[in-house]
Amino acid sequence: MLEYFNIFHILIIVILLLLSGLLAYLSKYEENKKIFTSLIVINFSVTLLIGIFLMFVVDKYTKKAILEGITKSRVLMNETVVIKGVIRNIGSFDISNCNIIVKLINDPISKEGLKGDAIFKPSGLSIFSWLKNDKDARPNTIEQKVSIAKNLKIREARNFSVSMPYPPYFKNTMFITKLDCY
Repeated sequence: MLEYFNIFHILIIVILLLLSGLLAYLSKYEENKKIFTSLIVINFSVTLLIGIFLMFVVDKYTKKAILEGITKSRVLMNETVVIKGVIRNIGSFDISNCNIIVKLINDPISKEGLKGDAIFKPSGLSIFSWLKNDKDARPNTIEQKVSIAKNLKIREARNFSVSMPYPPYFKNTMFITKLDCY
């Protein structure tokens, strides 16, 4: 957990704690007990929300990585697809964890094949489709999230491999990969 924090995280935590302490100190001069309690609760809540938001902002701008040399190969024997590549830390700080989100979309809509039934398919009671456990359902989208790197140092690169199911009825498949590091 300690490898998650960098100097900007610690700086934000210290500033927010000092600000929250100052506001708590100033609110002690309130004579009404109900108002004092509400000031403390509001102070704590706002400080916590701002802190969480700023942690995400710091992660977005300090922890950067890229994927290189992505290759996809289909294994027909067990109906899977294997995605291999290299992840590289291009930021100035260590990264504690990187996840790759791989999404397979079966026969995505192109402007040539765009028809009314491709956009809207009446399905009756699709709101309650979770009630019936349909084994014959053929989803058009498969998504998988996998952790591919932990404790990635500055300028370090590592190989990764992700295996996920590839339904045999998929044709003209679109692969979408997204990297999420923190």
